Amino acid sequence: MIDWRDTGMQEQRRKFARRPVRLPTRLRLGGRELSGETENISPGGAFLRAKLPENAKEIIAHIGLPAGRHLHVRARIRWRRQDPAGVGIEFESFLEETT
Repeated sequence: MIDWRDTGMQEQRRKFARRPVRLPTRLRLGGRELSGETENISPGGAFLRAKLPENAKEIIAHIGLPAGRHLHVRARIRWRRQDPAGVGIEFESFLEETT
């Protein structure tokens, strides 16, 4: 069992610690689909390495997990990084798989 409580310097900003990963990710913004990579993840959010339009505020993310499983979420973009390009997201709702 993983203890997701954040006990480091980020404790004041995040409820859960993020764990480093490299997971393939598909992002949907309206009618557009983009590819990206999940760089770190927690039960409450993730960092996605992807170039998104500046006006994007919400996304649907389809994150590939080990053993052929997937995480499908609606998320709000909370912050952005320029180099390398990416966004910090907060999960708003977990969605059912829609193949």
